[in-house]
Amino acid sequence: MSKDNKNVNNLIMNILPDNRPITSLQIVEDYEKCPKNFIAIHRTYDQDADADLWRKYMIIGKKSGRYLCLSKSEGLPDYVVETLKVIGDRELPPEGFSLLSRTADTEQKAWRNRQIAYKLSKRGSVTQAVTDVILCSKLKLAPEGFVLAGEVNGIVVCFKSSPVSHRPPPNPPTHTSDLDNSLHYMNISTKPLYPTPPAKNVHDYEEIQASYRLPTPARIAPKPPTLHTQHSLSGTLSGHSELDGVPFCINPNLTQQSFEMPKLKEIPVKPELDYNFQLERQILCTLKSSKAASRLSNPFYR
Repeated sequence: MSKDNKNVNNLIMNILPDNRPITSLQIVEDYEKCPKNFIAIHRTYDQDADADLWRKYMIIGKKSGRYLCLSKSEGLPDYVVETLKVIGDRELPPEGFSLLSRTADTEQKAWRNRQIAYKLSKRGSVTQAVTDVILCSKLKLAPEGFVLAGEVNGIVVCFKSSPVSHRPPPNPPTHTSDLDNSLHYMNISTKPLYPTPPAKNVHDYEEIQASYRLPTPARIAPKPPTLHTQHSLSGTLSGHSELDGVPFCINPNLTQQSFEMPKLKEIPVKPELDYNFQLERQILCTLKSSKAASRLSNPFYR
């Protein structure tokens, strides 16, 4: 794999969220000895402190820790972790739950005082599964988006549930590129946006046999409307208009009624409104102009 492809793969793995369900859990004494294909939770979510689930205990002069490890590829085929629950170390697990009794790296007793129980379910039988687990050293309540499972020796265990696909993803083919493998590992489809059309069927057009007869229709086809036109139409389709056959005439109810316009009354002119414009004529006649020009241009000059 080239350096460029490796950088692209790392970028995709860091940016895209991994919403695959957790399939297996383990507990180890040393988080650096986490089993293959497992991830150890060795730092707390809220304070970035040591996420040791077995605090304040020493064995032969050395500190003995307990660190939770999770995997999204190991475990029973087609089984996912449906939920988590913290119970007492001597308490029997609820029905359907499993326990981790020994550490995976040293085969020592896994828990003291408290322990984590988890429930495995068939992938097709559940709609939600655990996709992430966080440990908090100061918070006593689960952060937004997480569910509180309980407290183990001062460490609060929270988990996140997400919808799980009923169909397990197929194994990636060996001939695909490294980038395609990374996308498949992240549960991201690499199918093209527009699928390739299927190959054309060579039997799409078959010769109709002479004995073949079309089925008889269930009812007789309606007759087309009559065209009121004197011009012949050309073409294979007859032309029809939405107004064909609609008569253009006045409604008989309207013809039986007679309408008479009312006569307008003559309005007499009031004496106070009668004005003879005598003052205007006198003003225009006093203008300094020739008599001829005044007679021609002055409409009030008489």
